[in-house]
Amino acid sequence: MAQSPDPRGPVRASWLALPPEPWKNGGGVTRTLAVDPAGRWRVSIADIDRDGPYSRFSGYDRVSVVLAGDGVMLQGEGVSVALRPREPAVFGGDALLQSTLVGGPVRVLNLFVLRGAATASVTCSGAAAQRAEVGSLLAGVDERAVTRLVVTAQDYQISRVANACTAATQNDFAVILDITVQESVPN
Repeated sequence: MAQSPDPRGPVRASWLALPPEPWKNGGGVTRTLAVDPAGRWRVSIADIDRDGPYSRFSGYDRVSVVLAGDGVMLQGEGVSVALRPREPAVFGGDALLQSTLVGGPVRVLNLFVLRGAATASVTCSGAAAQRAEVGSLLAGVDERAVTRLVVTAQDYQISRVANACTAATQNDFAVILDITVQESVPN
């Protein structure tokens, strides 16, 4: 079951133990790691085993990172996005896209951020660090609204304290997601 951020401290779990949920189009399965109860963001890992339609998420910006496999090409409606191993790719969820696998099945980490309601930065750590940001800067952000997830090859950590979760070592590959939601801040 997906985790919600725990204000008391980091939670570690194996995402491999999460039940896979089949896609409506039958093109793969997904495991939801974490979701904002208000629907402002969601983090999941998808296993894609064949070419086909890519899920549309109108109103959301997406960041995707290939965790396993050679990659995926997304094309449609004037949009072309290359999802490559260990590189965060940012794209809008509004377009109808077709996916073409590069060299076979892939496993992809996906972050969905509701435009205007949240921002996120995604960093791939390890030997060749990469970083991407999604969403516009938010005025009056409450630091308590930051959620951090660290996803590795087999497990993940989630915390409401931004620096509470870290990768095991500097050379271990991990995807670090820092998500900030727009909440009203008292003046």
